[in-house]
Amino acid sequence: MFNKGQISLSTEYILSLVRDIDLLNYYFNISCLPCLIHSPIREDKNPSFSIFIDYNNRVVFHDFATKDGGDIFTLLSLYWKCSRQETFKRVYWDLSNIQITNFININKTSTNTNIKKSKYELNVKIRKLKKYDIEFWESFGINEKWLSFGLIYPISHIFLHNDQVDYLFSADKYAYVYIEYKDNIPTFKIYQPYSNKAKWLNNHDKSVWDLWNKLPVEGDNLIITSSRKDALCIWANCNIPSTSLQAESYLPKQQVVKQLKERFKNIYVLYDNDFNKPINYGKEYGKQFSSKFELNQIIIPDIYQVKDPSDLFKQYGKEIFKQVIFSLL
Repeated sequence: MFNKGQISLSTEYILSLVRDIDLLNYYFNISCLPCLIHSPIREDKNPSFSIFIDYNNRVVFHDFATKDGGDIFTLLSLYWKCSRQETFKRVYWDLSNIQITNFININKTSTNTNIKKSKYELNVKIRKLKKYDIEFWESFGINEKWLSFGLIYPISHIFLHNDQVDYLFSADKYAYVYIEYKDNIPTFKIYQPYSNKAKWLNNHDKSVWDLWNKLPVEGDNLIITSSRKDALCIWANCNIPSTSLQAESYLPKQQVVKQLKERFKNIYVLYDNDFNKPINYGKEYGKQFSSKFELNQIIIPDIYQVKDPSDLFKQYGKEIFKQVIFSLL
């Protein structure tokens, strides 16, 4: 048993005897990090308590609701409602019962490729819209009103659940979620425009059309584009309803296109102009789509040296953008 006169307990001393991950496993039955759990120190209906390894290779936690955070001893002090020194004593008394954990650090053992190939539940933490977000989207002609209309929100964290483990990632500075509802079930598509590893994460299935629920009952023109960003750019600046599939290579069901043709007089397929690639995939996929369903294929002329509507707006501005789009109809 601990004798106060013989040993001075401290964070460094305890961690010289036992790993913090072993303490986490012994007291909370957690051996895989990062994870997102129900808070062990307060009532928590939805998991909002993150535990992960920090840059100093220490176990730390962050409570998204209360903003509390700290190391394993801070967590135990809150859990036991005692001082840090009392926590050291209790841990010291338990040392003989604490076993080495077969610890898995997801951040070190997994890759984005593995995650994408696995089935996972996707969720996000939405943050407030900031000035740089507004500037980014306005460069494509999409203001706050249209972001709200298009169900696009900035995010701070990405949560993935795969089988028995949870993944927690800090999102990029520029990171956004596209929300879509099909059969009243929300699904998410994450867009990180400057990411080299995870530019897109998506749990929409192939049948999901971006902005489908926003389309008017009927109208003169409809443009099918390659992305929600392009669709909103066209809709916001030309007042032409627009939508997109999840990939240019996808072909929708016949009855879905039939329904659209009954609602809109003219339907145009405006896919990317991959003018600078050996094969112009956007042009070829657009041709395949429009030919199969007898739709009108249009494409941004090569002279502009841009691949899609949002890039056209960003490079040439609103007036030329509108001139080009209307000239194609």
